[in-house]
Amino acid sequence: MDYSIVKEKRLEYGISQIKLAKYCGLSPATISSWELGKTIPTASQLDSITIALKELIYSIENKGLNIKKKKIQHSKNTEKKLPSKIRTVEEYNILLNHIKTKPTDYKRTLSNLYKNFLSEKADFAPKAISLFSGCGGLDLGFAAAGFNIVGHIEIEPSAREIYEVNFKESKLLGVDVCDVTDRDIDDWKKQFGNIDILIGGPPCQGFSLAGKRNPDDIRNQLYKYYVKLVTAIRPRVFVMENVRLLTSMKTSDGALFIDNIVEEFRTAGYSIAINEINAQDYGVPQSRERVIIIGIRTDINTNNFVFPCPTYLKENIQLTLEENIKCHRTFRDATEDLQNIESGETSSDPLHWSIVHPDHVIEWLKNVPEGCSAHENEDPKLRPSSGFNTTYKRIVWDEPCSTISTNFSMISGCRNVHPSATRSLTIREATRAQSFPDEFVFVGKWGDIRKAIGNAVPPILAKVIADSIMEQLF
Repeated sequence: MDYSIVKEKRLEYGISQIKLAKYCGLSPATISSWELGKTIPTASQLDSITIALKELIYSIENKGLNIKKKKIQHSKNTEKKLPSKIRTVEEYNILLNHIKTKPTDYKRTLSNLYKNFLSEKADFAPKAISLFSGCGGLDLGFAAAGFNIVGHIEIEPSAREIYEVNFKESKLLGVDVCDVTDRDIDDWKKQFGNIDILIGGPPCQGFSLAGKRNPDDIRNQLYKYYVKLVTAIRPRVFVMENVRLLTSMKTSDGALFIDNIVEEFRTAGYSIAINEINAQDYGVPQSRERVIIIGIRTDINTNNFVFPCPTYLKENIQLTLEENIKCHRTFRDATEDLQNIESGETSSDPLHWSIVHPDHVIEWLKNVPEGCSAHENEDPKLRPSSGFNTTYKRIVWDEPCSTISTNFSMISGCRNVHPSATRSLTIREATRAQSFPDEFVFVGKWGDIRKAIGNAVPPILAKVIADSIMEQLF
């Protein structure tokens, strides 16, 4: 369904942007931006909001839902008044200090990562500049490994706000990599001296299955500006992260994007190592497939970079290779200490609360076992009218959860249903699955926070890569 049809149906049934946004777990500003033509929804967002709209219309026509009421009561649970956003670091820390949860092994790992991130960097620490920094997942891992993040570039104001309250020492060098000039780069060199490493992942929506995979998507050309900066700054090494499907994406003339990217970096004087990895194999409790491109300046190292071997494997594999090989971390490992909440309920954690889901969706899902979808219900009346077997699907407690996307709070999205509670995932569950420490501060509007989390590189994965670079090159 084209979004113009969504808008047409929304107006026909008198559904406000605010109510549609609340129903979908999006922000009204996001829907407004789509309807004004300022932004375009991804394929997965459009699919989710189409499903949600159809359900809402179904409730109006068949369940007697009065859409004119000031508040739509979707479930028997009452939703406590929530702030529209977290405004300051101090506000977040005050709220966080009230949380009393048990110190699980996974939380200790995250807390240790955060302590390493906060530790004072040595005078000789390699200096890094972050491109497309987002809220700082990649940077958090590199800083925890001992790199000194001296500057960053990020175009999204809400992500930049989260980044800057956590990385107070990093200087904002610009908001758009396309606008960086030679004079800017000269100023950086005077201010910082030699820059040892550039890190960053250009926006991946143009390459992802969640998008349209349009070869002419302008975001697919942003790597050229990464090449330009690498060529001008001449760091010892650079790290570029993107979705795994980048390796199969073709240009409009039929060539592979990855081949073009590699060739341009090689022409700039870098030997290239590429690896397709899954974050779950490195201690992240989430299946998240990515491609990592590492370039080393040829005048300092002509050997291929050796990627770190996986240290976490599936439980049913014989763990006989090395003693330090462990089983995959699971969703239970990540969230077992969090309070049990249902649709519309809150907890003492400022990021652990659930949006309100409609009664009929709860009815579809309440008896669905983990790992299954409401589309698999025996009773046809308890099956959603549209969607796929990956939608309205529960994740599994004792496995890594599915990829955390920007729409993880949409219950109609892909594998977004909690293993036992009948609701979508909370922001805190998403930060844990992404391996962000609880101490990492998220400020801003809820929709912006979700977007930043879904777009981030898992800090644990980033630290594994950073540790390996530090060991081999510094």
